[in-house]
Amino acid sequence: MIRLERVTKQYGDVTVLDDVTFGLRRGEIHGLLGLNGAGKSTLIKLLNGTTAPTSGSISLDDETVVLTPAEAIRRGVITVSQEVDDALYLDLPVYENVVPWQTVERIQPRELKRRATAYLKRVGLAIDVTKPSGHYPLSVKQRILIARALASEATYLLLDEPTAALSTDDAAALLSLLQTLAEDGVGILLITHRSEELTRVTTTTTFLRDGRLVYEGPFQPLSTEDVHTLLSGTSLVDELEKATPTNEVQLKATLTLPAFGTALSLTAYKGEVVGIGGVTGSGKTELVEALFGLSDATQHIELNGNVATIQTPRQAVQSGFAFVPEERRKQGLFLDDSIERNALVVEGETSVLQRVLSSLRVKYADVRQPVRELSGGNQQKVVLSKWLFEDRDVYLLDEPTKGVDVTAKRDIYELVTRLAKQGKTVIFTSSEAHELELVANRTLWLDRGRWQQKGGA
Repeated sequence: MIRLERVTKQYGDVTVLDDVTFGLRRGEIHGLLGLNGAGKSTLIKLLNGTTAPTSGSISLDDETVVLTPAEAIRRGVITVSQEVDDALYLDLPVYENVVPWQTVERIQPRELKRRATAYLKRVGLAIDVTKPSGHYPLSVKQRILIARALASEATYLLLDEPTAALSTDDAAALLSLLQTLAEDGVGILLITHRSEELTRVTTTTTFLRDGRLVYEGPFQPLSTEDVHTLLSGTSLVDELEKATPTNEVQLKATLTLPAFGTALSLTAYKGEVVGIGGVTGSGKTELVEALFGLSDATQHIELNGNVATIQTPRQAVQSGFAFVPEERRKQGLFLDDSIERNALVVEGETSVLQRVLSSLRVKYADVRQPVRELSGGNQQKVVLSKWLFEDRDVYLLDEPTKGVDVTAKRDIYELVTRLAKQGKTVIFTSSEAHELELVANRTLWLDRGRWQQKGGA
């Protein structure tokens, strides 16, 4: 185990870590979570010897140590940088990036290539090791860095947001690799804001807030509200301040769900967030798709007292609907196109694009950047942004926080609340009961295409 014991770190009069005790065991994946400025980067710097504690001690395998970067590497504590391109020699061949530099002058190139190939195999790569590292995509370069760490006989890996810039599939593959490494006895510290990653792979998660440790334990039992409170120290329920619906009906619908052979009715009011709950296959997606003209459902829809003919998505848009699908990468985005193209695909002007993106706190380098390069949370915000250039009456949001990090969830909840306060109707589907409690004025539950309680008609 590598352990910090009652460590405080100060820079002048500023305390960035305050009396923190933390341990990372071999064979575990330990999550680390905190807002910007919480102390996460400083904790990593203490573990890898980049900085020294102001007070307290560091031990490694029950031995008190004074770590320098070289000593940390010698003892198997390796940091995998978030800035992959800065950490690699992009013009040099892969094998010279993988095998520790101190061996290069003493081993023939053939042996270096053999060793590099063996380490790359451990991280699931079979690539040409003679090609420059810069030749390969980000997901491959990420694994090259991990292979380098293994070549340095890593017993502890410190990873800072390793999946932040990866696609969903690449991130899932990397997490599987980390699980394999943990099974082989490597201790892994994983900094991430993606709840599903912490749920999937961690045994323990530590929360830091303002330099103090505020929680250490399993992540899996924590609700969205718990996570927000631990990160910020405030209640998300109090911050959101739900809108108060009016008595004016905005949406009245009766429709069939052909997949289930059932009929449903739904009434929603101006300024109301209606939660639609249920497990996968309950009919949530079929309901919102039918409202948006994406199925052959028989329907009767009234908007603000007027009958609306909605047999196609175009008619739905013309009637005042907005739709965010559950599978954003397959149905909501042109992944290889720019942020600008995706955001303006329905309506809107380039002149107000940055204002809309800013209102959603989208993090990006340039509006011409391919949307594929964004994190899951920022991709979802781009999907939402396309509906914010012109007023919509009804927003159909199908699992809008699926696969996004905790900070993006908060931003989406705030948007939903803001829309409702503007008199919009929001239909918000989710399989998470605590999420619906946070955002919905009332929640209706579906089971195989039928309401489990009366559906508001």
